[in-house]
Amino acid sequence: MGNRPVDWTPISEGDPTPGDPYDIREEARRLENIAATIKDQARLLRQAGQNQNLKGKYADKLKEGAGDLADKLSKVEGRYTKVSGLLREWAKELEYAQEETRKALSQAKVDEKDEDKVDDAKGRMADAVSHYLRLGNKIAGEIEDALDDDIEDSLWDDAVGWVAEHAEGFKLFLDILGWIGTALAIVAMFIPGVNLLVIAGLAIGLAVVAGRMMLVAAGKASWMDVAFDCIGLVTFAAGGLAVKGLKAAGTSARAAATTSRTARLKEGLAVTKGMRNQLSRALANATDDASKAAIRSEMNTLRKLISRDAGKVAGDTADIGKLGKVLNQGDDEAIGILQGIKSNAAAHPDAVSGATVAGGHAAYAGAVGMQWTGFAADIGDKALGDNDTLNALGDATGGWKKDSWDAYNDFKGNTWKVPASSAW
Repeated sequence: MGNRPVDWTPISEGDPTPGDPYDIREEARRLENIAATIKDQARLLRQAGQNQNLKGKYADKLKEGAGDLADKLSKVEGRYTKVSGLLREWAKELEYAQEETRKALSQAKVDEKDEDKVDDAKGRMADAVSHYLRLGNKIAGEIEDALDDDIEDSLWDDAVGWVAEHAEGFKLFLDILGWIGTALAIVAMFIPGVNLLVIAGLAIGLAVVAGRMMLVAAGKASWMDVAFDCIGLVTFAAGGLAVKGLKAAGTSARAAATTSRTARLKEGLAVTKGMRNQLSRALANATDDASKAAIRSEMNTLRKLISRDAGKVAGDTADIGKLGKVLNQGDDEAIGILQGIKSNAAAHPDAVSGATVAGGHAAYAGAVGMQWTGFAADIGDKALGDNDTLNALGDATGGWKKDSWDAYNDFKGNTWKVPASSAW
């Protein structure tokens, strides 16, 4: 801030008119340069719109479009020019107020023990501060008016501007959402209701990715950040495709096993037809209850033997215990389908092909592998990288900061980083 005094006693605790006229003029000069560039582009567009040599099917539309765009650019140029002029005016008024407060300080320091002189200096300072505030508010209002024209930002521009202004808090919010998603994934390993937890986790993942894209547009994050956020969604989608393949293999195995069982039941009934007829006639001719009970028992035993020899058709449920739930991240559907395929293949080896069993194993490995890949990537990211949530907790409890790998943070934060949106 130039060579402004540091010690403002006895008239003030600090600089009563802070600011740097040099920096303000530099910003005004930058805006003037932008305005000049826009003006040149508008001129070139108008020349293109008036070019009589431009022929062809779309010539008229191109000329009209060039003229419309030139008009819009001229409005933007006016905005930059006006704001630049207002900043120069403020730099001048700021210099005046700062010179007055500096003189007031010098006056007071001549004889700090002379209360009358100190009071006079304070009065001079108060007049300068009043001027500073009055002109500052006036020029700030005029700048707002200059921006409040018919060149309006879109809702997206407004949203990106808000994210840019509140980037740190927004990053913390997204990081907290990420921790909630991780917690849901861990809880799903141990309790029922996994489908609801998966849906909630997917919704959180989508929200985090959308929020991170807003930060990218605001220049506060990189596309690599978005890519890391997408790992969970990509692995979830890939795992979903693998589960579909597993279900298809399970359905195929169950259908083949059902067909095989039906054929075996028919064969068993045909082979035992004579025996069953004999037992039926014996039951009809039996005169005492004991004989009837014995015949019925023999008939039931025969039916059970026919059913046993036909082989069972396994369903898709599995009792895998707590460890199994952890290994499958709480999702016993996939392992249940795989166990059903294996059981049906064992009971009906002539019907359920080895290819179906191999496909089931591959699909199950893909589904579980994708689940663990996404989970490991999430935990690894939280372990290696900087973490807004843990740092915020550290600040709240004594200034502790989570250790992180600088190279990893730099890779994530600066790879595929794009400039911020140019919205006002």
